Amino acid sequence: MTTYQSAGVDIDAGDQFARMIKERVKAAWPECGEEIGGFAGGGPIPQGAKEVKASMDGTGTVALIAALSETYHSIGFNLVGMCAVDTYVDGGRPLYFMDTLGVAQLIPDLHIQIIDSIIEACKKAGCKLIGGETAELPDMYKADWVFNLDGAVIGFPDPDLCYAPVRPGQKVYGWLSYGPGSNGFSLLRKVHNLKAEEGFWYHIRKAFGLTDMSLDKVIENLSIPRWELNGRALSEDLLVPTPIWIPEIEAQRKRGVVFAGHAHITGGGMPGNIPRILPNDCKVVIDRGTWTRPAIFRYTQDIGDINFYEMDKTFNQGIMVVSIVDPSGPLPDDSNIVEIGTVEKRLVIPPGLREINQVQFIGKHREE
Repeated sequence: MTTYQSAGVDIDAGDQFARMIKERVKAAWPECGEEIGGFAGGGPIPQGAKEVKASMDGTGTVALIAALSETYHSIGFNLVGMCAVDTYVDGGRPLYFMDTLGVAQLIPDLHIQIIDSIIEACKKAGCKLIGGETAELPDMYKADWVFNLDGAVIGFPDPDLCYAPVRPGQKVYGWLSYGPGSNGFSLLRKVHNLKAEEGFWYHIRKAFGLTDMSLDKVIENLSIPRWELNGRALSEDLLVPTPIWIPEIEAQRKRGVVFAGHAHITGGGMPGNIPRILPNDCKVVIDRGTWTRPAIFRYTQDIGDINFYEMDKTFNQGIMVVSIVDPSGPLPDDSNIVEIGTVEKRLVIPPGLREINQVQFIGKHREE
């Protein structure tokens, strides 16, 4: 008899997974427990709200490294951070989160670690997981260990998050990042020979019988030198969780720090994201020597023979959020933020060219 399970979809495993998620959500947010398992999730709208702020994103090909090494502690932070911080820096308070998890083969006891990571990240970001979708998709992926993870935040504008106008003379601060997060992994995998072409990693796993396989074990078994960064394996540096600095930024705002805007440094790096919060007649001058760049970036740049222009537009280079601060109020005093530059005046450029010369770098990186 032909069954859905014989076609590659295990409904019983899906039901078990849904129950596991519901238990965890109920433990994290008792009021949200009943939202899981229905046809849609929901929650109350803040008083006075007349519109929503929403953001969607995905983890990208870092999921290949996480799946290959069966290391999921960071993947939820990468996903929630991309969505929630985007919403927050755009003036919205992230309240609700939903995810879509696609797997080649669902293994509840393994993949629940992804949900655990999402829940932990939601708590950090100040939002709640109210629902999502888990789909077992045989034949969609090259190997049975592959997964894909996307998510969305629903938030609401908060008048407390209004910003002062950006003007010359303001200070530029950077909230630190400790790794690439979710951005630039196609380049990272190319440079470090971690491309999953033609099911390469799948066949390596099978050939060596690596049931408790990790990225480092694969590298060692292939007689490829084990890359080390200050005593850490490459896989550790690739999977450092994306920091979610929302609570820390909020603490500074409540201290009276006057922010003129925040730029989330994701795809496009500083040159692609800082101009999104600048008026056309302003630029920022960033001193690379004001923070220590994590070793993964220097190492990747050296191995791949990548110039600084390509590095800057691909990676965060050690800064996760850039904040512009007006000196009329107190200056930030958090150990996770450093002063990295200033806002300066520039000649007015036609709108289509506004990204040119709006981010200027000086100095040399301090390296880890």
